[in-house]
Amino acid sequence: MKKIFLTLLFIATAFTSFSQSIGYDTFGLQLANEDINGTARFTGMSGAFGALGGNMSAVDVNPAGLTVFKNSEATISLQNINTDLNVKYFNSFANMTNNNLNLSQAGGVLIFENSNKFWSKAALGVNYSLVKDFDNSYLIEGNSGLSEFNVDPFLNFDGDNTNDVYYDNVDKQVMLNTTTGTNSKTTFTLAMQYDKTISYGVSMIFHSVDYFQHIQFKEYNHDNSNNTLDAILNQDLAVTGNGFGFNFGILAKPNPNFRLGIAYQTPIWYNLSEEFHEDTTIYLSNTNDVYTDNPENSIYDYKIKTTGKATGSLAYVFGKQGLLSLDYIRKSYNNILIKPQADFNPENNTIKQDLRATNEIRIGGEYRYKNLSLRAGFHTEENPIKTITKNTEGYSLGLGIRLSETTKLDLSYANTTSKDYYSFLQKNDTSLDFNQSKINATITIGL
Repeated sequence: MKKIFLTLLFIATAFTSFSQSIGYDTFGLQLANEDINGTARFTGMSGAFGALGGNMSAVDVNPAGLTVFKNSEATISLQNINTDLNVKYFNSFANMTNNNLNLSQAGGVLIFENSNKFWSKAALGVNYSLVKDFDNSYLIEGNSGLSEFNVDPFLNFDGDNTNDVYYDNVDKQVMLNTTTGTNSKTTFTLAMQYDKTISYGVSMIFHSVDYFQHIQFKEYNHDNSNNTLDAILNQDLAVTGNGFGFNFGILAKPNPNFRLGIAYQTPIWYNLSEEFHEDTTIYLSNTNDVYTDNPENSIYDYKIKTTGKATGSLAYVFGKQGLLSLDYIRKSYNNILIKPQADFNPENNTIKQDLRATNEIRIGGEYRYKNLSLRAGFHTEENPIKTITKNTEGYSLGLGIRLSETTKLDLSYANTTSKDYYSFLQKNDTSLDFNQSKINATITIGL
């Protein structure tokens, strides 16, 4: 069954209804929203690679770009993520910093030259990339003014109404939210070049999801008669699963300097399984009683279909001196669908009402001097949540060094700011402002 947020059934009517762990609609948005991760060259230009190709992470944008590789090669990338988070809960503020190191990309391509007049090149590639890192944590103290645990679980249910106690005065609420895990994908790509001017590519995409969330909510109440009720609620949610989709792309070179690209990535179809557990402890000062509830874990299987993604790209290459590139991306987040639909009508209706289609722009440039490359980029995307007007946007810088004929080292720095809301007790009661910095390092070896 779907996770139940309060299992104290015999007193549930006396508690305010609330949910702590991530909602299914919010998790669907998390799966559909992909970060700009990958090689250092890719991130150093803010992911503006749809018309360029020649990079393993560019294949995730437009698979036709695999034919731009001149030789077979392999790459591996490490990434350090630093997230500075400002949290507002009612009139309370907190600042948290989280740091994480992970493998952001690993892959390779095999190039097959063809003497055929028309089909001049074929390319096969496999690439692993990090889609989203879920590692984050924040702790905040506040006061909503509304008690979530306001009755004595013993006296109020003993059949004697004369001794009922109500703890309607909130002294403090403390909330800890910790998430870990990743959404990663592996792509298998085939691309063909026709007459050295136009390329076609297709990728099969396999996602792997591993998500864990721990919530702890503490509330301290009193009844105006020096009696206190202290409550602790713990919730643990683990979600694992796999997803599958396709990506199709075309890359054209009308002349040696100008390139055009178009690509469409289908929705990703996820099959997910969750395991949910919660336990509650209530301490009462007037009786020194302790109430505990620790039910068995609940397990539930469901499906999520994310949104498709259309990308239009253009680039201009200044010979061997450098290049400029632009990508435009369109995604309809309100098309996310959770199944079985009969079980998720409220969540699917929320998705339709609260989310929207977004426009994203990525701009990148590169300047080359001998064995050195300097890069920069900018990106901006409308927030998929209708009520948030602040765009997700950021900039990037990069450096590339050719160490030998077959070996390259690339470094990049990228910074992104974004805004989100979380619903602890009331809808969107917690405001989250993210400032995330990423440092990438990539080594490329020719085969």
